[in-house]
Amino acid sequence: MNGLLKYVVTVTEDLLMAAVLVCLFWSLCKLAFGHKGTRFIGAGLIVAVVISGLMAWAKNTTSKIATNQWNFYIFVVTIALTAVFTVFAILFGRKHRKLTYYGSDTDAAIGFGGWAVGISAAALTVALLFYELPDALAYPFNFETAGKGILSAEYFTRLAGFLLALVLIWLYVRFLYLCCMSLNSTVAVLSVTTLALLINAVRCFGLAVSKWTARARWIKLLPPYSKFKYPWAFPLAKFATNETLLFMLLILGLSLVIPAILFFRNLRVNQPYENPAQLRKLKSVSRHNRRIALAVLCCFALAVVNMTVIDSYNNREVVLSTPESYEVRGDMIYVPLEQVADGALHRFEYTTEKNIGVRWIVIRKPGAGAYGVGLDACDVCGNAGYYQRGEQVVCKRCDVVMNINTIGFKGGCNPIPLEFRIENGFMLFRLSDILAAEKEFK
Repeated sequence: MNGLLKYVVTVTEDLLMAAVLVCLFWSLCKLAFGHKGTRFIGAGLIVAVVISGLMAWAKNTTSKIATNQWNFYIFVVTIALTAVFTVFAILFGRKHRKLTYYGSDTDAAIGFGGWAVGISAAALTVALLFYELPDALAYPFNFETAGKGILSAEYFTRLAGFLLALVLIWLYVRFLYLCCMSLNSTVAVLSVTTLALLINAVRCFGLAVSKWTARARWIKLLPPYSKFKYPWAFPLAKFATNETLLFMLLILGLSLVIPAILFFRNLRVNQPYENPAQLRKLKSVSRHNRRIALAVLCCFALAVVNMTVIDSYNNREVVLSTPESYEVRGDMIYVPLEQVADGALHRFEYTTEKNIGVRWIVIRKPGAGAYGVGLDACDVCGNAGYYQRGEQVVCKRCDVVMNINTIGFKGGCNPIPLEFRIENGFMLFRLSDILAAEKEFK
């Protein structure tokens, strides 16, 4: 379950903001330029998906992709394109209001300003998705399954979370697009889009500054960072890095202006009608508009719950159980079998002379009475430890569920095997084996 929730949250956080901005671009170009305008964004989407797929492949098959460098230049390009879009959006919005006022055909009057808005929107589509999409595309190829492969329950649980997040995002942008079309106000959509882009540009600027404050050597055009010369830089970088959710909620909240206007415009029928049949039709349209506006609000609420409540629940700190007692006799550690015979997970710890706690776990396997024994650490996730959830043993770090029958065997996210023997009702461990495992817990 935790694996499902993890990817519902992660994919939503990665893609929702970019998806909403792209939806606003598409709606704006469709309202302002008709089908001609959607070709701008359609082309941008195709380019974004192709190059994001190539980037995802390169990042997962080679070590030559320096993500920090790529991201810095994506931020710079996004800020520059936002400036271009904003300038031409102001000019185009002014012209569009005049054309609309005098009754001109705006679809046939794209003009230079219209082309500039459309092309910069398409370029921004590429930049926004190129930053967010590669990691999301790579998730299904990197699910943690403890080596069990794509036919395991772990894989399908994570894939279900991944797909569920995509469905939520699609519903959000679909209903938002319908609201934009029903509102049929180019100026309103243009205004919301421009403000949302400016909020995103502030975030991108802060993230770019964070690379500069980290004294990245590959940033050649900027002067060397100094906290004394540029005291504003680090607080801005810290804010942009730590408050990603705030920026996302600001942009999503701003996009709610469109369904809010649509909802209140359709509380009652204001258009003239000649007969009851026309009135019923107008009421039906008003109900439809109110419903899609409320649908956007519901999707927003689901997204907020997803990124706050569910994220907090999924990332709650798992407290490992308290280590149990045992007896040391010479160079051997004795654990009574009756102490570990109940099928529950039992944890033990020995503190070395270097004050390092070496932990190991014991659980009785189902069936014939064999025991799964290993260090409370693995080669994949280090010494994060394991805990019991119901009848399952789970890795604290990657949330992979262990096959209890394989505990004590090498490989994957399994506890590192620890030798033991059973004599006279006791489970015996050599103290030398415990001390040899000290390196795993440093």
